[in-house]
Amino acid sequence: MAGILEIGISGLRVHQTALTVTGNNIANVDTEGYSRQDASIVSQNPQFQGGVWIGGGARVDDVRRIYDEFLVGQLQKDTSTFNYFDTLSTNAEQIDKLLADPGTGIQPGIENMFGAFQAAIDDPSSLPARQVVLSESQGLVDRFASIDDRLRDSNNILNGQMGTLATQLNTLAESISELNTQIQFATASAQGNYPNELLDKRDLAIKEISELVSVTVATQDNDSVNIFIGNGQPLVVGKDVNRVSVAPGQQDPSRNALYFERDGVVQNITNEVEGGKLGGLLAYRREVLDPVISQIGRAAIALQFNMNEQHALGIDIDGQRGGLFFNDVNDPLLASSRVIGDADNEMPDDRDIKVNITDPNELTDSDYKIEFVGPNDYTFRVTRVKDGEEMLTTALSTEFPETFNIDGFDISFEAGSFKAGDQFYLTPTRNGAKDLDLDIQVPQQLALATAVMTDFDVGNQGQAEISPGEVYDMDTDSFEVPGELTPPLVIKFTSDTTYDVLDNTDPANPIPLFPPIMNQTYVPGVKNDLLPLNENKTAVTSIGGYVPPDFFYQDYTEAFKTPGNGLFPARITLSDPDPVTGNMKDRGLLTIPANTPANEIASILSDQRGVSASARTTIELTNFTDDPVGFLEQKLFLNGVELTDSLPPTQIKYDESYPDEVPNPIDANFLADRINANFDFQEQGIVARSDGSKLTIIALNGEDLSIEFQGDNGDSIDVGNGQDTYLTPTGQAFSEPLSKYEGFDFTEGGPYTFEFDVPGQGTFNIELNEEYTTGPDLIKGIEDKINDTLFSYNGELQVDIDEKGNILFQNRLEISPKGVNGSAKLTMGGQVKVELDEGIEFRTQPPGSNLFEENPEQKPTYFGYELSMDGVPKEGDAFYVDFNDDAVTDNRNGVLLGGIQKKEIIEGDMTFSESYGKTVEEVGSITARAQINTESSKVLLQNSEDNVSAVSGVNLDEEAGKLIQYELGYNASAQVISVARDLFSTLIGIF
Repeated sequence: MAGILEIGISGLRVHQTALTVTGNNIANVDTEGYSRQDASIVSQNPQFQGGVWIGGGARVDDVRRIYDEFLVGQLQKDTSTFNYFDTLSTNAEQIDKLLADPGTGIQPGIENMFGAFQAAIDDPSSLPARQVVLSESQGLVDRFASIDDRLRDSNNILNGQMGTLATQLNTLAESISELNTQIQFATASAQGNYPNELLDKRDLAIKEISELVSVTVATQDNDSVNIFIGNGQPLVVGKDVNRVSVAPGQQDPSRNALYFERDGVVQNITNEVEGGKLGGLLAYRREVLDPVISQIGRAAIALQFNMNEQHALGIDIDGQRGGLFFNDVNDPLLASSRVIGDADNEMPDDRDIKVNITDPNELTDSDYKIEFVGPNDYTFRVTRVKDGEEMLTTALSTEFPETFNIDGFDISFEAGSFKAGDQFYLTPTRNGAKDLDLDIQVPQQLALATAVMTDFDVGNQGQAEISPGEVYDMDTDSFEVPGELTPPLVIKFTSDTTYDVLDNTDPANPIPLFPPIMNQTYVPGVKNDLLPLNENKTAVTSIGGYVPPDFFYQDYTEAFKTPGNGLFPARITLSDPDPVTGNMKDRGLLTIPANTPANEIASILSDQRGVSASARTTIELTNFTDDPVGFLEQKLFLNGVELTDSLPPTQIKYDESYPDEVPNPIDANFLADRINANFDFQEQGIVARSDGSKLTIIALNGEDLSIEFQGDNGDSIDVGNGQDTYLTPTGQAFSEPLSKYEGFDFTEGGPYTFEFDVPGQGTFNIELNEEYTTGPDLIKGIEDKINDTLFSYNGELQVDIDEKGNILFQNRLEISPKGVNGSAKLTMGGQVKVELDEGIEFRTQPPGSNLFEENPEQKPTYFGYELSMDGVPKEGDAFYVDFNDDAVTDNRNGVLLGGIQKKEIIEGDMTFSESYGKTVEEVGSITARAQINTESSKVLLQNSEDNVSAVSGVNLDEEAGKLIQYELGYNASAQVISVARDLFSTLIGIF
């Protein structure tokens, strides 16, 4: 009886437990992560009775969850993959729409700006058309700024999302750690039976982590799991948790990085994290956001660089040199902002590196990294981040600044104590769109005209045509004087096939150039270039005539003397490139004695290999003053030849055109005519020209020019070297040109700042900030400002304002005979121009000299503009080249500016529009691929979820069938117990 009762009770218990498990399944049908459970029912041990084995009933051996480890692992992978592509496509789609939308994209702005240029080109005299150019250009700048703002906002949002996701990751990691502990305890307490609900919670937490990042799961023997992310970083190990943090990047603080913290050691794992939302965000930044920012920035820089370069080659409506159109791409602040020092660089933080753009056509869309790799503090390596290519490995010298060029930009090490281990991050193009700004402010400043113009002599007999001229470099001596061509040229054909290029400053007396271009060959029937092209030759020009502190007074009671030209001694070194080492190899030292005439200096230098030198001497006489109470006639001698003598009709000193009457006081016109008519001076190559008040005397061969002046004590002449120094505006432009006849109020507007360069002394700056009521007050005020600088000079400073409103000055020395017993003497030395073959360097050694600057600039030998001619000329034909005086209607530079739209300015083979279209296409392609992958990964994820659900999910129909099954079993077991009870009652009754 006891056996059947125990069997019935065991059955009752078994089916009750089964009903409980089934009911729990049904209750959790909608619980996320719940795995269906199943009661494992087994027979109890049988007993041997009466020679047979009698069953002992049943028991629940285990309540296990229905779980497939492989399917769950696949679900985790598919979850990570789907969230990766979903995050990437969602973010990329926003950028795709931003770039392609006509309302926000760059392309419509480009078309509008160049369309406005075309209208201004068609009517260059129209100020409204020019204003539209500025308006549309500003609109383009605003589009660049708007897109850049949106992109940077996206980066800021991404930084915030990374922080949020990292917090979720850490929270889930801590949850898994706690669940590991609970599962271990529960399993041990239940004698090895697993806590199914806790296991489900842990699996759900792992799945939620896989939504954030790809994970690797490893199960330990003690039933806890280890979670690894990235490149095997252990996020959870049993009950131990390591944290993931987000902080500004060491190399780029504007971009947050992921850091893994373990045992006090922090590791950057940004480039190692894959999958999930975090991986998708990082992929979006890596594949879309950063490349787009750099590509848009590169396009902005290319446009900015080319527009500025071409605009600077033109002149505005007032004939002034075209300045910047957009702001300077290599402004020192912008150049510095392209370099980010690593946060771990050693103190002191005194490193100064700049990135200057040199060729936007060579720029990439990559960032770069500088690493001082050791073992010393000078060796460094430059790596291109995008592809990891090593671009440069070299060492710094001990002298700054030092420049290295790669990929279209210069890395300029300016100063600082660089140390082994230092790192710097270079972003040549990232800030291009943000930094773009419109520099030009008024339509009159739009430089649509070209600085040179050509013309032909009306008496030409040939059929040759000269080109209008095209400027390609305005930083040459040809454009040194604002609003003028220095010098204007005349091209004279000495035969049908030969020509000379002459200085046409004085049209009545053209002279050879300095250095001369004579007897050039012309080939009829083909295009002929008339001026020297760029042959990589350079030229060094000496400082020029030295104005002494005072003149020499020749007392007739003393020995006759001729003063020296005042030029100091000079020591010159020429260097050649060594073909073996690549370094420069010095030649022997050349020593130039003091007071050496310029023509002798040129001869000494011309004897050197690869060197050609020429000389020219200029002296300028102004302010011819007569003593009102004097009685002596003024007499002037040039190189010992009297210019003020009265001669009989039979004279043989001058040609027939000479003026025979000597005025008192002598004047510039008279002296110029006498010099040009003198037979000796004609043979020596000494010429003169006058503008009525100023006499300019030139020795074409560079010999010294000596002046001797006799007369009364009050007679005087101002002497200069003929070199005007111009003040270049660096601040606010004037609404109208300055005039030396009117005052100006500099307290309104401004700041009005200027700079001027003085050979041998450097660059000086002044600011005009006062009100001057008259023209003389204005001239005196400018003079006082110049004198407030450290600029030093001999004689007196004479400031002038030319007809174009340019400020200029020259220092001049007043010479006077001082009395009846002597004369004033002064000798002016000449200027030397040294032409050097490619590769030769020219240096001077201390002490300083007033002949050459200490290390003079070697400038290209070309003129900065080109002229061509075709057709058939005739002997005697003449063609003229001068500064363009019709800038109002000229549109030649405007045509070149408009042509930039179709110019291949990016990567050597793409126009701006093609480059922008490529960027839009690449973003669209990435977006489309990400969307396709999102859809496909969504299908795979759904399949994985279905597979897991098919195995572990609760099927209500199945569970309902089990309810009936277990209920019948329960009732049947109850019936067994009831039968056992009846049998027991019967037995009791019998006994």
